Order: sequence, then C-alpha cells, then structure tokens
Amino acid sequence: MVSRTRVDQIGRSLAALGLLAMGVSALVAPRHGLSLDQAAPRLYEANLSRQLLQREITLHQRSEAETLLMDFTRAQMTRHYWGEFAGSLQDLGLSARPQLVATVDRDAVRTRLWIQPHHGTEAYLAEVERWGGRLRMRHCRGDRDGVRLVHEDRCPDGWQRIHLN
Repeated sequence: MVSRTRVDQIGRSLAALGLLAMGVSALVAPRHGLSLDQAAPRLYEANLSRQLLQREITLHQRSEAETLLMDFTRAQMTRHYWGEFAGSLQDLGLSARPQLVATVDRDAVRTRLWIQPHHGTEAYLAEVERWGGRLRMRHCRGDRDGVRLVHEDRCPDGWQRIHLN
C-alpha cells in the first residue's frame, strides 16, 4: 500500500511539473503556431498606426494653419491702418506652405483668409472687419464642407471659434 501511494504521488508530481513547464514556456517563448486570432491584432495595429499618423498630420497642419491665420490677421490690421485691406497673401508678405490651399477674399468692410489643407477634414478661417470705427477679428476651425458658408458676426455653422495668441 505504501508503494502504491508513493507511485501516485510521483505521478501527480510529474504531471504538475509538466503542466508547470508548459505554462512557463508559453509565457516566455513567442507563439509561432497558426492561430486565427493572430490576424486581428496585426490588423488592429496597422489601423491604429494609420490613425496615429493621420492625427499627427492633422496636428502639424493645424499648427501651420493657425500660425498663418494669426500672421494674416496682424498683417491685415496693420495694412488697414495704412489704407485698406490687402487682396492677397503676397501683398502682406506672407505665403502658405505647399500642403495648404489659402484663398483671400475682401470687400470694403472685411477680409477673410480661407485655408484648406490638401489632407484631412479640417478647414480654417480668419476674418478681420471694420465694426463701428474699430477693427475686430475672428478665427474659426471646422469641417471642410462648411467652407465659404459664413454668417455675419460668427463662424460658419458647425465650426468652432478658436482663440489664438
């Protein structure tokens, strides 16, 4: 009876040791076997990578656009005090980066700079206008579809006003 118990204990110990070895090897060694769930993480990682790259491009374009908006606003305010609003970025001594499409509109009361990056979904607006003998400015950011849909005294519908320093 003693030998039968000892044999059972040895058998259980060997089985436990085998299970322990398999568990440790699974944690330490990379999986090389075929599995259906391996394609999903790779697809997720590629999609996440693409989204992060798009976000980085958007933030870079936003920074460049906002800098141009502020430079445009200051230059138009200065230009107005010397006579009238300028009709182009070149007249102000400014230029847009190649990845930005910039258009200047002006009339007797106001001037606007529209910026549409070649990539992404955002567009930008800077406006300087005469109001009661003074000048006021507005900066907006929103969806590209809202470009050129401006209302008096506010950003286009669905756009948000941005405050630049």
